Amino acid sequence: ASQLNLYGTGIGTFNDRMRDGIRGGSPFTDERTQGFATGLATDPSDFTNSSMGQSAQISTLLQESDWIRISLTGNLSNYSFIDAEGQTVTGSSVNYGGQPAGYAATPIEDVDYCSVHDNQTLFDAIQLKSAASDTIAMRARRQVVADSLISLGEGVPFYLGGDDLLRSKDMDNNSYISGDWFNQIDFSYRTNNWGIGLPVAAQNQSQWPIMQPLLADAALDATPTNIQDTTNAFQEFMAIRYSSGLFRMQTFNEVQSNLSFLNTGPNQTPGLIVMKLDENGRNYGPYQHIVVFFNATNSKVTFTNSALAGMQLQLHPIQQHSSDPIVRESTFNSQNGTATIPALTTAVFVSTR
Repeated sequence: ASQLNLYGTGIGTFNDRMRDGIRGGSPFTDERTQGFATGLATDPSDFTNSSMGQSAQISTLLQESDWIRISLTGNLSNYSFIDAEGQTVTGSSVNYGGQPAGYAATPIEDVDYCSVHDNQTLFDAIQLKSAASDTIAMRARRQVVADSLISLGEGVPFYLGGDDLLRSKDMDNNSYISGDWFNQIDFSYRTNNWGIGLPVAAQNQSQWPIMQPLLADAALDATPTNIQDTTNAFQEFMAIRYSSGLFRMQTFNEVQSNLSFLNTGPNQTPGLIVMKLDENGRNYGPYQHIVVFFNATNSKVTFTNSALAGMQLQLHPIQQHSSDPIVRESTFNSQNGTATIPALTTAVFVSTR
Protein backbone atom coordinates (compact mmCIF):
# COMPACT_ATOMS: atom_id res chain seq x y z
CA ALA A 1 0.00 0.00 0.00
CA SER A 2 1.11 3.56 -0.74
CA GLN A 3 -0.53 6.94 -0.97
CA LEU A 4 -0.73 6.73 -4.76
CA ASN A 5 -1.96 3.17 -5.24
CA LEU A 6 -4.64 3.51 -2.54
CA TYR A 7 -6.45 5.97 -4.82
CA GLY A 8 -10.14 5.09 -4.92
CA THR A 9 -10.02 2.45 -2.17
CA GLY A 10 -11.55 4.60 0.57
CA ILE A 11 -8.49 3.91 2.73
CA GLY A 12 -6.91 6.99 4.29
CA THR A 13 -3.20 7.84 4.49
CA PHE A 14 -1.30 10.50 6.40
CA ASN A 15 -0.89 13.62 4.26
CA ASP A 16 2.73 14.78 4.61
CA ARG A 17 2.09 17.54 2.05
CA MET A 18 -0.05 19.39 4.57
CA ARG A 19 2.49 18.79 7.33
CA ASP A 20 5.46 20.07 5.32
CA GLY A 21 3.60 23.06 3.92
CA ILE A 22 2.49 24.21 7.36
CA ARG A 23 5.71 23.56 9.27
CA GLY A 24 8.30 23.94 6.52
CA GLY A 25 10.99 21.53 5.39
CA SER A 26 10.50 17.84 6.14
CA PRO A 27 11.76 15.29 8.66
CA PHE A 28 14.83 14.96 6.46
CA THR A 29 15.84 18.64 6.22
CA ASP A 30 17.26 21.12 8.72
CA GLU A 31 14.84 21.43 11.64
CA ARG A 32 14.95 25.24 11.39
CA THR A 33 13.46 25.32 7.87
CA GLN A 34 10.41 27.58 7.87
CA GLY A 35 7.03 27.08 6.21
CA PHE A 36 3.63 28.77 5.83
CA ALA A 37 2.72 28.91 9.53
CA THR A 38 6.26 29.41 10.84
CA GLY A 39 7.20 32.61 9.02
CA LEU A 40 8.81 31.70 5.71
CA ALA A 41 9.25 34.90 3.64
CA THR A 42 6.79 36.85 5.82
CA ASP A 43 8.81 36.71 9.06
CA PRO A 44 12.08 35.03 8.13
CA SER A 45 14.55 33.84 10.73
CA ASP A 46 18.27 34.50 10.57
CA PHE A 47 18.73 30.90 9.46
CA THR A 48 16.30 31.35 6.57
CA ASN A 49 17.85 34.63 5.46
CA SER A 50 21.31 33.07 5.52
CA SER A 51 20.25 30.09 3.41
CA MET A 52 17.68 31.55 0.98
CA GLY A 53 17.30 34.83 -0.87
CA GLN A 54 14.00 36.70 -0.66
CA SER A 55 12.80 35.62 -4.11
CA ALA A 56 13.53 31.97 -3.31
CA GLN A 57 11.65 32.33 -0.04
CA ILE A 58 8.62 33.74 -1.84
CA SER A 59 8.58 31.06 -4.56
CA THR A 60 8.95 28.29 -1.96
CA LEU A 61 6.16 29.77 0.17
CA LEU A 62 3.80 30.01 -2.81
CA GLN A 63 4.52 26.39 -3.77
CA GLU A 64 3.93 25.21 -0.21
CA SER A 65 0.74 27.27 -0.07
CA ASP A 66 -0.47 25.25 -3.06
CA TRP A 67 0.26 22.03 -1.16
CA ILE A 68 -1.90 23.36 1.66
CA ARG A 69 -4.69 24.44 -0.69
CA ILE A 70 -4.82 20.98 -2.26
CA SER A 71 -4.81 19.44 1.21
CA LEU A 72 -7.73 21.66 2.24
CA THR A 73 -9.77 20.03 -0.54
CA GLY A 74 -9.12 16.57 0.91
CA ASN A 75 -5.89 16.33 -1.12
CA LEU A 76 -7.88 15.45 -4.21
CA SER A 77 -5.91 14.26 -7.21
CA ASN A 78 -8.37 15.63 -9.77
CA TYR A 79 -9.33 18.90 -8.06
CA SER A 80 -8.83 21.82 -10.47
CA PHE A 81 -7.60 25.22 -9.26
CA ILE A 82 -5.24 28.08 -10.16
CA ASP A 83 -1.71 27.42 -8.95
CA ALA A 84 1.10 29.76 -7.88
CA GLU A 85 2.08 30.36 -11.50
CA GLY A 86 -1.44 31.35 -12.52
CA GLN A 87 -2.11 28.13 -14.43
CA THR A 88 -5.24 26.00 -14.08
CA VAL A 89 -3.97 22.65 -12.83
CA THR A 90 -5.15 19.58 -10.97
CA GLY A 91 -3.90 18.45 -7.58
CA SER A 92 -1.94 15.58 -9.07
CA SER A 93 0.01 17.87 -11.40
CA VAL A 94 1.44 19.96 -8.56
CA ASN A 95 4.92 18.79 -7.65
CA TYR A 96 5.73 17.57 -4.16
CA GLY A 97 9.33 16.45 -4.14
CA GLY A 98 8.93 14.58 -7.42
CA GLN A 99 5.55 13.11 -6.48
CA PRO A 100 2.00 14.34 -7.12
CA ALA A 101 0.85 16.68 -4.36
CA GLY A 102 -2.78 15.58 -4.67
CA TYR A 103 -3.35 11.83 -4.62
CA ALA A 104 -6.80 11.09 -3.11
CA ALA A 105 -10.00 10.21 -4.95
CA THR A 106 -12.27 11.37 -2.13
CA PRO A 107 -11.67 13.33 1.10
CA ILE A 108 -11.97 10.20 3.26
CA GLU A 109 -8.64 9.04 1.81
CA ASP A 110 -6.86 12.11 3.22
CA VAL A 111 -5.70 12.28 6.86
CA ASP A 112 -4.50 15.84 7.43
CA TYR A 113 -2.01 16.55 10.20
CA CYS A 114 0.88 18.82 11.09
CA SER A 115 2.04 17.05 14.24
CA VAL A 116 2.30 13.37 15.18
CA HIS A 117 4.32 11.12 17.51
CA ASP A 118 7.32 11.21 15.16
CA ASN A 119 9.61 14.25 15.10
CA GLN A 120 9.07 17.40 17.17
CA THR A 121 5.68 18.42 18.48
CA LEU A 122 4.14 21.38 16.66
CA PHE A 123 5.09 23.72 19.52
CA ASP A 124 8.71 22.53 19.49
CA ALA A 125 8.88 22.91 15.70
CA ILE A 126 7.58 26.47 15.97
CA GLN A 127 10.20 27.22 18.62
CA LEU A 128 12.95 25.90 16.35
CA LYS A 129 11.74 27.65 13.19
CA SER A 130 10.41 31.04 14.30
CA ALA A 131 12.33 34.29 13.99
CA ALA A 132 14.19 35.15 17.18
CA SER A 133 12.11 38.33 17.58
CA ASP A 134 8.82 36.41 17.76
CA THR A 135 7.35 36.55 21.26
CA ILE A 136 5.88 33.49 22.93
CA ALA A 137 2.41 34.98 22.32
CA MET A 138 3.16 35.17 18.59
CA ARG A 139 4.42 31.59 18.61
CA ALA A 140 1.26 30.42 20.34
CA ARG A 141 -0.80 32.16 17.65
CA ARG A 142 1.25 30.39 14.98
CA GLN A 143 0.21 27.13 16.60
CA VAL A 144 -3.45 28.14 16.43
CA VAL A 145 -3.17 29.09 12.72
CA ALA A 146 -1.47 25.76 11.99
CA ASP A 147 -4.11 23.70 13.78
CA SER A 148 -6.93 25.73 12.19
CA LEU A 149 -5.76 24.52 8.78
CA ILE A 150 -6.24 20.96 10.02
CA SER A 151 -9.60 21.67 11.65
CA LEU A 152 -11.21 23.49 8.72
CA GLY A 153 -10.07 21.35 5.78
CA GLU A 154 -11.97 18.59 4.04
CA GLY A 155 -10.82 15.07 4.86
CA VAL A 156 -9.98 13.58 8.25
CA PRO A 157 -8.29 15.84 10.85
CA PHE A 158 -5.57 14.27 13.00
CA TYR A 159 -3.92 15.88 16.02
CA LEU A 160 -1.10 14.84 18.30
CA GLY A 161 -2.38 14.57 21.87
CA GLY A 162 -1.63 17.83 23.64
CA ASP A 163 -1.31 20.03 20.55
CA ASP A 164 -4.19 22.07 21.95
CA LEU A 165 -2.08 22.61 25.10
CA LEU A 166 1.12 23.75 23.33
CA ARG A 167 2.61 20.37 24.25
CA SER A 168 6.40 20.21 24.26
CA LYS A 169 8.82 17.29 24.38
CA ASP A 170 11.74 19.68 24.78
CA MET A 171 12.38 19.33 21.04
CA ASP A 172 12.93 15.57 21.30
CA ASN A 173 13.03 14.37 17.70
CA ASN A 174 12.09 10.75 18.39
CA SER A 175 10.67 10.25 21.85
CA TYR A 176 9.54 6.62 21.76
CA ILE A 177 12.25 5.61 24.26
CA SER A 178 12.44 8.90 26.14
CA GLY A 179 10.13 8.00 29.01
CA ASP A 180 7.54 10.05 30.85
CA TRP A 181 9.96 12.90 31.59
CA PHE A 182 9.77 14.08 27.99
CA ASN A 183 6.42 12.56 26.99
CA GLN A 184 4.20 13.79 29.81
CA ILE A 185 1.22 16.09 29.23
CA ASP A 186 0.20 18.57 31.93
CA PHE A 187 -3.59 18.63 31.91
CA SER A 188 -3.63 21.31 34.61
CA TYR A 189 -2.66 23.87 31.91
CA ARG A 190 0.06 25.26 34.21
CA THR A 191 3.03 24.13 32.11
CA ASN A 192 3.64 22.50 28.72
CA ASN A 193 6.82 20.53 29.54
CA TRP A 194 9.18 23.02 27.83
CA GLY A 195 12.60 23.71 29.29
CA ILE A 196 13.03 20.53 31.35
CA GLY A 197 16.48 19.64 29.98
CA LEU A 198 18.17 18.70 26.73
CA PRO A 199 16.42 15.75 25.05
CA VAL A 200 18.11 12.34 25.13
CA ALA A 201 21.41 12.12 23.32
CA ALA A 202 20.63 8.99 21.33
CA GLN A 203 18.31 10.85 18.97
CA ASN A 204 19.17 14.50 19.51
CA GLN A 205 22.78 15.16 20.48
CA SER A 206 23.79 16.55 17.10
CA GLN A 207 21.14 19.27 17.52
CA TRP A 208 21.97 20.21 21.10
CA PRO A 209 23.90 23.36 20.07
CA ILE A 210 20.72 24.66 18.38
CA MET A 211 18.36 23.49 21.12
CA GLN A 212 20.24 24.59 24.23
CA PRO A 213 19.99 28.38 23.77
CA LEU A 214 16.28 28.12 23.02
CA LEU A 215 15.54 25.91 26.02
CA ALA A 216 17.50 28.28 28.26
CA ASP A 217 15.60 31.37 27.10
CA ALA A 218 13.00 32.16 29.76
CA ALA A 219 11.16 34.44 27.31
CA LEU A 220 10.14 31.34 25.33
CA ASP A 221 8.36 29.67 28.26
CA ALA A 222 4.65 29.23 27.56
CA THR A 223 2.52 30.77 30.30
CA PRO A 224 -0.74 29.30 31.62
CA THR A 225 -2.49 32.09 29.72
CA ASN A 226 -0.81 31.07 26.43
CA ILE A 227 -1.88 27.46 27.02
CA GLN A 228 -5.47 28.37 27.92
CA ASP A 229 -5.81 30.72 24.94
CA THR A 230 -4.59 27.99 22.61
CA THR A 231 -6.97 25.32 23.86
CA ASN A 232 -9.87 27.80 23.74
CA ALA A 233 -9.08 28.57 20.10
CA PHE A 234 -8.69 24.87 19.30
CA GLN A 235 -12.13 24.13 20.70
CA GLU A 236 -13.68 27.05 18.84
CA PHE A 237 -12.33 25.82 15.51
CA MET A 238 -13.65 22.33 16.21
CA ALA A 239 -17.09 23.84 16.91
CA ILE A 240 -16.87 25.86 13.69
CA ARG A 241 -16.00 22.69 11.76
CA TYR A 242 -19.16 21.01 13.01
CA SER A 243 -21.34 24.08 12.43
CA SER A 244 -21.52 23.31 8.69
CA GLY A 245 -21.31 20.24 6.51
CA LEU A 246 -19.36 22.35 4.01
CA PHE A 247 -16.27 21.56 6.08
CA ARG A 248 -17.00 17.82 5.82
CA MET A 249 -17.96 17.11 2.21
CA GLN A 250 -17.61 13.50 1.14
CA THR A 251 -17.25 13.41 -2.65
CA PHE A 252 -14.97 14.88 -5.29
CA ASN A 253 -17.91 16.49 -7.13
CA GLU A 254 -19.09 18.26 -4.00
CA VAL A 255 -15.66 19.68 -3.26
CA GLN A 256 -14.98 20.75 -6.85
CA SER A 257 -18.38 22.45 -7.08
CA ASN A 258 -18.51 24.07 -3.65
CA LEU A 259 -14.91 24.89 -2.64
CA SER A 260 -12.74 27.48 -4.35
CA PHE A 261 -9.71 29.61 -3.53
CA LEU A 262 -9.13 33.32 -3.84
CA ASN A 263 -5.69 34.98 -3.58
CA THR A 264 -4.03 32.61 -6.02
CA GLY A 265 -1.53 33.01 -8.85
CA PRO A 266 1.83 34.80 -8.95
CA ASN A 267 0.50 38.12 -7.60
CA GLN A 268 -1.12 36.68 -4.48
CA THR A 269 -0.49 38.07 -1.01
CA PRO A 270 2.14 35.69 0.40
CA GLY A 271 1.20 34.03 3.67
CA LEU A 272 -2.56 34.36 3.12
CA ILE A 273 -4.87 31.53 2.04
CA VAL A 274 -8.51 32.37 1.30
CA MET A 275 -10.94 29.44 1.03
CA LYS A 276 -14.51 30.02 -0.18
CA LEU A 277 -17.29 27.48 0.43
CA ASP A 278 -20.75 27.71 -1.17
CA GLU A 279 -23.83 25.52 -0.76
CA ASN A 280 -24.91 25.96 -4.40
CA GLY A 281 -28.49 24.91 -3.73
CA ARG A 282 -27.72 22.03 -1.38
CA ASN A 283 -28.29 22.00 2.37
CA TYR A 284 -25.14 21.73 4.45
CA GLY A 285 -26.48 23.59 7.47
CA PRO A 286 -27.25 27.19 8.39
CA TYR A 287 -24.74 28.93 6.10
CA GLN A 288 -25.04 29.33 2.35
CA HIS A 289 -21.58 30.84 2.07
CA ILE A 290 -18.41 30.59 4.17
CA VAL A 291 -15.12 32.37 3.54
CA VAL A 292 -12.07 31.44 5.63
CA PHE A 293 -8.98 33.66 5.80
CA PHE A 294 -5.81 31.98 7.06
CA ASN A 295 -3.41 34.87 7.76
CA ALA A 296 -0.04 33.42 8.74
CA THR A 297 1.78 36.73 8.39
CA ASN A 298 2.81 38.86 11.34
CA SER A 299 0.94 41.86 9.89
CA LYS A 300 -2.69 42.82 9.48
CA VAL A 301 -3.87 41.99 5.96
CA THR A 302 -6.52 43.80 3.94
CA PHE A 303 -7.83 41.68 1.06
CA THR A 304 -10.27 42.75 -1.65
CA ASN A 305 -11.82 40.51 -4.29
CA SER A 306 -14.73 41.17 -6.64
CA ALA A 307 -16.08 37.66 -5.95
CA LEU A 308 -16.86 38.83 -2.42
CA ALA A 309 -18.48 42.15 -3.33
CA GLY A 310 -22.13 42.26 -2.30
CA MET A 311 -21.92 39.20 -0.08
CA GLN A 312 -23.56 39.63 3.32
CA LEU A 313 -20.71 38.09 5.29
CA GLN A 314 -20.38 38.35 9.04
CA LEU A 315 -17.82 36.91 11.39
CA HIS A 316 -18.88 33.42 12.46
CA PRO A 317 -21.05 33.63 15.61
CA ILE A 318 -18.50 31.56 17.52
CA GLN A 319 -15.78 34.05 16.64
CA GLN A 320 -18.02 37.03 17.34
CA HIS A 321 -18.00 35.79 20.93
CA SER A 322 -14.48 34.35 20.83
CA SER A 323 -12.26 34.33 23.88
CA ASP A 324 -9.62 35.76 21.52
CA PRO A 325 -10.11 39.55 21.32
CA ILE A 326 -7.84 39.76 18.29
CA VAL A 327 -9.97 37.60 15.99
CA ARG A 328 -12.99 39.72 16.97
CA GLU A 329 -11.25 42.65 15.25
CA SER A 330 -11.69 40.96 11.83
CA THR A 331 -14.00 42.97 9.56
CA PHE A 332 -15.71 42.67 6.17
CA ASN A 333 -16.98 45.43 3.88
CA SER A 334 -19.73 44.05 1.64
CA GLN A 335 -19.80 47.01 -0.73
CA ASN A 336 -16.35 46.37 -2.19
CA GLY A 337 -15.68 42.83 -0.94
CA THR A 338 -12.87 43.77 1.44
CA ALA A 339 -11.84 41.78 4.51
CA THR A 340 -9.34 42.94 7.12
CA ILE A 341 -7.70 40.17 9.11
CA PRO A 342 -5.35 40.71 12.08
CA ALA A 343 -1.87 39.23 12.11
CA LEU A 344 -1.48 35.50 12.82
CA THR A 345 -5.23 34.94 12.73
CA THR A 346 -7.69 32.60 11.07
CA ALA A 347 -11.03 34.35 10.58
CA VAL A 348 -14.21 32.64 9.39
CA PHE A 349 -16.97 34.71 7.78
CA VAL A 350 -20.44 33.29 7.05
CA SER A 351 -23.63 34.25 5.29
CA THR A 352 -27.09 32.73 5.68
CA ARG A 353 -28.20 33.97 2.25
